[in-house]
Amino acid sequence: MIVTKTKDIYLKGTKEAILLLHSFTSSAKEMRGLANYLHDVGYSCYAPNYKGHGETPEKLFQSSVEESWQTAVEAIRFLQNEGHEKVVVIGQSLGGVIALRLANHIACKAIVVISAPIKERPIESLENRVRHFSKRYYRIQGKSEDWIEDYIFQHFPRPVEKIRALQQFILNTEPLLPKINQPILLCKGGLDDQVFLDSIDWIERTVQSEFIKKITYPDSGHLITLDKDRERLYQDVLLFMKQLSLNN
Repeated sequence: MIVTKTKDIYLKGTKEAILLLHSFTSSAKEMRGLANYLHDVGYSCYAPNYKGHGETPEKLFQSSVEESWQTAVEAIRFLQNEGHEKVVVIGQSLGGVIALRLANHIACKAIVVISAPIKERPIESLENRVRHFSKRYYRIQGKSEDWIEDYIFQHFPRPVEKIRALQQFILNTEPLLPKINQPILLCKGGLDDQVFLDSIDWIERTVQSEFIKKITYPDSGHLITLDKDRERLYQDVLLFMKQLSLNN
């Protein structure tokens, strides 16, 4: 079985634009259900793949968090060039961290943050994400468990520089929180790891937004867009979008 590169998602609608940003090691497919749901009621939805994501483990190894950031910056510019003066940014996990950083962009109208880490995550935890992705990718490719274990032995542990840069990118986002004043919807999975639950609570306490809403999805873990509460998440995001329109 050959897995091809995941394509960016761009669904052009009649209403304002929404930028959807996926998690680390994942791809735009993670945001497809939410993008389709919002597009069905008229919103223009763009979910790009960060450089190196949605491809092979080797492509992921070569990529950096700075390139993920640049992908997001270029995406918001793309939507501006499409005629959207203001953009709502939705991000999950690393995508949520990037969404918080995009709050200082002139085009950012509001933010939806899903399961974003702000508190420190150990280097080992971040590397485990890469290891897990690599194993899953090659299982889908039909490789044997012996082949996969040999591959992991050859390629792990990863050189620490890029993973440390990712860790610092996350940690260096926290000082930016007091500058954020856009409307913000915060979403966390009740079954997620404590670092993500604590991070969402800290974002709520630290941003200066006048409109803040926080929702816990009790039957979901980290990637809520793919979990049991995803339909409720879709509805809550749509309600948030409608509230933004009423407040304009």
